[in-house]
Amino acid sequence: MIVSPVQNIYARQNFKANNRWITDRLGIPIYKTTTYCFRDDIDWENLIKFLCMKYRDVPIVNVVAHACSNGMEPLSFLMALLVHAPQDLKKFTPIIAKDLNADNIYMAKKNIFPISAEDFFRIQENTKCKYLNFIELEKYKNDVNQALLMKPKKILTDNIIFEQGNIFDDVPKLSPENTILFCRNMWMYLNKQEKTKLAELLGKRLEKSSTVILGYLDVYNAEADKFLLREGFHRCNNMYGTQNYLFSK
Repeated sequence: MIVSPVQNIYARQNFKANNRWITDRLGIPIYKTTTYCFRDDIDWENLIKFLCMKYRDVPIVNVVAHACSNGMEPLSFLMALLVHAPQDLKKFTPIIAKDLNADNIYMAKKNIFPISAEDFFRIQENTKCKYLNFIELEKYKNDVNQALLMKPKKILTDNIIFEQGNIFDDVPKLSPENTILFCRNMWMYLNKQEKTKLAELLGKRLEKSSTVILGYLDVYNAEADKFLLREGFHRCNNMYGTQNYLFSK
């Protein structure tokens, strides 16, 4: 297996997100990422409940996940959907997952993920112990910091499309209505000019039926919410009181 070197995707010295080894099945390090399943700045069950309620009268919803790294977050969303609203699977799929880094997308398409014991317990909790419906697990012996290998089953891989892509190029191509855009844990790597440009693109493209989902660090480290507010977005009226950072017009 030959993989190109890790790319500094924003061409700046302060980009430090890729600091966790991902290896092949022989335990040989390939590249690094910080991503993991079911990030805890989202209440995944209540996120699904909110989105199903918002789009209850809509036949098709376009779900796009930018800065998806090696795919853990779209996999988390899909598992949460299958646990809490399996009847809406066709409405919210396929999920289009994109990352600027070619290595990330390469690994996402390989569909093999080393996970730690902590990752496993997070998956177990968020799937209500139904994780074997969605993933296969085997012991991982080549790295003391990694306990297991996770391989998504067909129900996941058939409903996510991984592509390399740049969010600045992609936003003008999004469907203006009924789009859910994950652009989380990436704003801290953008400078002020880039944040302004991205918010403007989102403001021009998306209608009020669409939803932008930010992460904790986007709001509290990068103040991404302020850039969206200037473009006419507002916090969604989230009746479930989750920790999510959801914005629409």
